[in-house]
Amino acid sequence: MERLKSAVGGATRKVGTLGIEWGEFRMTYEPGANPAREDLSRALFETVESVVSHGSSGLMLLLDEVQVIRDETRPTGQHPLSLLVAAVSSLQKAELPIGMVVCGLPTLTGNLLRARSYTERMFRGEEIGSLGPDDAKDALVRPLADSPVDLDSGLAERIVEEVEGYPYFLQLWGAELWDAADVAGVARFSERLLDAARPEIYRRLDLDFYDPRVATLTPAEQDVLLASADCAYPPLVVADLNEAVSKTPGNINVLLGRLVDSGVLYRARKGQYEYTAPKFRDFLLRRVDNASQASLLGRRI
Repeated sequence: MERLKSAVGGATRKVGTLGIEWGEFRMTYEPGANPAREDLSRALFETVESVVSHGSSGLMLLLDEVQVIRDETRPTGQHPLSLLVAAVSSLQKAELPIGMVVCGLPTLTGNLLRARSYTERMFRGEEIGSLGPDDAKDALVRPLADSPVDLDSGLAERIVEEVEGYPYFLQLWGAELWDAADVAGVARFSERLLDAARPEIYRRLDLDFYDPRVATLTPAEQDVLLASADCAYPPLVVADLNEAVSKTPGNINVLLGRLVDSGVLYRARKGQYEYTAPKFRDFLLRRVDNASQASLLGRRI
């Protein structure tokens, strides 16, 4: 096989399966075969075989943040999402007990469809958005049931409205309130405590949640993103961006595509985009305001 590969070289990529016969012996070489897919399929097969032999009924892959796994557009690039989908699909067709649940930002759906044309038949889509008011309130109140800490009447409703039911924000607001109450030596979450903790809450939110989404963007991508804060929202309309940004419409479309690839925006429909992170426009407005204040301070100095 190695001698065959060496003989035919890269030209084999342009042809189909090659075969060499010698009596009853036949050896074939498939230039298009993907070793990575075979390795992944084999690893998954061995894992399924192992879990079944130990008494489990099958294997379920639970993968989060899958929007970061996407294929490169170049045919010669890396295509990890296609490999994953193809490997699982091949084992399912062989009736192995394996399933896969993937979760991620809205860009995940488009990545899957581009990876394999039949993915809409492989997956059942579910949109997991923010919690409803009752569930969001429970997420704040129920963890305190067996603790010495209590909440002022109406405070949970105010927090739920402020964070729009987003689960991570509920965790952050609750954690910061807990720390603030501990520092203040009080056993009650109050409106006053929330007001005192709010600057630190938003500092943490910007530092840990929003800034990493912007830090890896190019200056041109950041310019478009910051300019979008001055546009009506939701949704973000391309026509409004063309007026707000001092770039050509063609450049703006290219940059919007790159922002989608970076997971900051997703295309809601033709000519309309939305931010993948909740309350992201508020963050952009804070960032623009901070930059303006820093510039003003610099001129005064």
